[in-house]
Amino acid sequence: MPRDTILLLIVVCFIVYYVAVSSDTEVTPEQARSNKKKGQYDYIVDVRTDREWTQEHLADTIHIPIGELVTELPKQIPDRSARILFICKKGIRASAVVVIAHKLGYKNVQSMTGNYKELVE
Repeated sequence: MPRDTILLLIVVCFIVYYVAVSSDTEVTPEQARSNKKKGQYDYIVDVRTDREWTQEHLADTIHIPIGELVTELPKQIPDRSARILFICKKGIRASAVVVIAHKLGYKNVQSMTGNYKELVE
């Protein structure tokens, strides 16, 4: 099989996997606020950089920069069944983190689309 075909198959598989995961795990700020009110999250994890976190962050959130997630998430949240919401500045990093968290064995994870500030009413 030609190398270009193999590469195309890999890309298609990744896209299909990403769409399947994100459709079940991405929530709007409105949904996230509602879920938070109902106590449906054990943890809210901000995955922005140290600099962004230091400048401003929400109370009652855990800070694990995206670059440290693989090592720090299991240390800070060892319970793989914990209900976790990932947040960031635009929702892009949070969405990517869901895939990483799944690979680490976490099953009850969501990411919020949009800015972390939208979690506050």
